[in-house]
Amino acid sequence: MKGNVNSPLHSDYLNNKMKSVQRRHSELKHATPHKLRHTRATLAKQAGTSIEAISEALTHSDTITTKTYVNASNVIPMAVGEIAYRNLKK
Repeated sequence: MKGNVNSPLHSDYLNNKMKSVQRRHSELKHATPHKLRHTRATLAKQAGTSIEAISEALTHSDTITTKTYVNASNVIPMAVGEIAYRNLKK
């Protein structure tokens, strides 16, 4: 169903899209849908999103799984004001 954000994508479709991007942009590092999930979780944490909210977005049954997705060594805590300012600029 096109346009439904919460509907799952078939892995073949997503992998083909990723390969297409790689062909056009050889300067980019190799990425997979799984790596994108990790990146999504890490960026959400960097933006100040709670582990609970990230866990729900990734449909994990518990936050322990989610914590393995967040690359904690790269997560820099941001002040609430910085988070609000960043969101205003979008």
